[in-house]
Amino acid sequence: MGKQPLTQPKPYWLLVALSILMVSQPSTPVRAQTPALTINTEEYPPFNYQDAQGVVAGIATQQLRNALHHAGIEANFRILPWARAYTEAKLRDHHCVYSTTRTAEREQQFHWVGPLVINEWSAFGLVERQLDVSQLSELHEWRVGSFREDAVGDYVTRQGINVLRAPTERENMARLAAGLLDVIVTGRATGEYLAQEQALAIEHLFTFYYAPLYLACHPSVEHTVIEQLQRHLDAPPIPEQEQLP
Repeated sequence: MGKQPLTQPKPYWLLVALSILMVSQPSTPVRAQTPALTINTEEYPPFNYQDAQGVVAGIATQQLRNALHHAGIEANFRILPWARAYTEAKLRDHHCVYSTTRTAEREQQFHWVGPLVINEWSAFGLVERQLDVSQLSELHEWRVGSFREDAVGDYVTRQGINVLRAPTERENMARLAAGLLDVIVTGRATGEYLAQEQALAIEHLFTFYYAPLYLACHPSVEHTVIEQLQRHLDAPPIPEQEQLP
């Protein structure tokens, strides 16, 4: 008799089972199979805006890009009118929106990452008007402006003040300049940024709230993705040569 083989051949059923198992194993990491996020935002400088090269930029944007980079998560950024940006994130799978105020009404509608920045809610008027107001309760007699689906305007409305809504923050500022509004309520950094952009002399009347701003994602975004983003939110800045467009 010849020599026995060093190993016995495996039963046919075992070979079939192993081949099926090998085919069923993912060839790429699970994270790579996660759909890319669509991240909506608006023109709300200096937190988020489109720069001269057409790239979505800003303080909150860079915070978010940094976290995405370190977490290895793909995302596509889009600038939209705020009402559309917010509504799409609320209704469409794998969509997110920022910079978003986290309110009780919105809490269960999204998964949250943040805060990205702190927004100082303030009231502004034209310098030339010299309005003598120092708190929200004194705004009932004035024409107060905000924009659609904005948490600042929503908050002021809940104080019983009639708020006139514009489609965008820039148009809201233009209405103030044209005398169609007496006061606008917005984030202090945003109000001052847009006023400087439009060479408009505005006066900071008072601040009434400090609001953290977040990334809000549709519930279809996996908890692991949210957890990774939160974990990497305070990661070191992306090296300049590696910064994402």
